[in-house]
Amino acid sequence: MLKFRPFSRDHIRHIKLMFELSDDGRQALVEHKDINGYTLFEEDVVLGIGGVHNIWENVGEAWLILGREAFDKPKTVARHTVHMFDHMQEEHKYQRIQASISVKDTKAKRFAEWLGFENEGIMRKYGPDGSDYYRYARVM
Repeated sequence: MLKFRPFSRDHIRHIKLMFELSDDGRQALVEHKDINGYTLFEEDVVLGIGGVHNIWENVGEAWLILGREAFDKPKTVARHTVHMFDHMQEEHKYQRIQASISVKDTKAKRFAEWLGFENEGIMRKYGPDGSDYYRYARVM
């Protein structure tokens, strides 16, 4: 059975990713002081972690990390993710949640659109490697 629990920084150490991410990299993902988020568990397995970093009142930056096991049940995880963002937008009164998505990541782009985010344009040279990203937002 899948369950959401409030996000704890410790959860980042327990998620099994499809790619290598150093301990420093994992820590960098959760360094932000003001994070609202949830962790999706199946029993004791972390399927995904997501939430919003507050930028200022009523505006935040979305983030989502999916574990290996999440890809075994994509529809279920997707439904839980949309419910999470709906709940967060209502609970924390976000009028805007934005996200940055690499122009190369077509799956993430489709998923963001399915979650109700709209493409607002390209951010040139935004990525750490100088690559372009899309700015997506979910505005209430």
